[in-house]
Amino acid sequence: MYRSARLSGLIAGVLVTLAFSSGTAAAITFTASLNPIKLNAKPGQVLTTEFRLTSQPGEPRAQFKVEIQDWWRSEDGRQSFYGAAGSLPRSCGRWTSVNPGEAAIVGGETLVVRLTVSVPVTAEPGGYWCALTVDEVPDPLAATPDQVAMRFLASLATGIYVYIDPVERAAKIQSIELESDEAIVQVENSGNTPVAVEGRFEFFRQGEKEPVAVAVLPRNMLLTTPVATGRFAAVLPAADVLPSGHYLVRALVDIGLDHYIGVQREIELRRTETAGR
Repeated sequence: MYRSARLSGLIAGVLVTLAFSSGTAAAITFTASLNPIKLNAKPGQVLTTEFRLTSQPGEPRAQFKVEIQDWWRSEDGRQSFYGAAGSLPRSCGRWTSVNPGEAAIVGGETLVVRLTVSVPVTAEPGGYWCALTVDEVPDPLAATPDQVAMRFLASLATGIYVYIDPVERAAKIQSIELESDEAIVQVENSGNTPVAVEGRFEFFRQGEKEPVAVAVLPRNMLLTTPVATGRFAAVLPAADVLPSGHYLVRALVDIGLDHYIGVQREIELRRTETAGR
């Protein structure tokens, strides 16, 4: 029996070490960079780049399948969805090919995937995206186990973003609201490219110029299609720092411009006893 859970680098990249165990065997470990692949291009241009995944020395042979897929997120950011390359209007999936599509490596070796992005001459300005997915698959050369066991397979994805000038980064804040343990800002992408959204909430008591508390908005991605709006949440400070009460709440959103996008409103915050603990 095989199971896998996909590790995602579609939003913010990191260098990760993946450890997956099989039955009572030691963990199988791989290292890969999940930094999103960002390319500036012109219509008609052909660009190449690489993705690398390294198996640690001493690890057994592992078989990997490499694909290009479309990717998008739910409005609340809690789910990511994958579809056939080219299914989204702003997909660069049909422009992108990979080599090899499937390969095996043993301990100490590196799987090097060459990506070729062929931008159509008819491509319009703006940002396009897709996902590179790398999934460990059952090795056809592996011996059949003599007992029932569960094997966890490596699976990861990283974003590919292609930008064609003029790129317009723009967004509008539609609303802000408070729940017992979260501050939520809803943002609409009004530009022609995906933008990374991060920032903070500031909480002011009436008549005061300095915030009594700040909640950090983690970095997340806001696409242009199929959902151009996103609800981004920040965990509120503990209730003893930010108790129930009436506040002026200011949301400051950073989408990569030379200034923040901001909005503020007066809101009544009602905390539960366990909120923020």
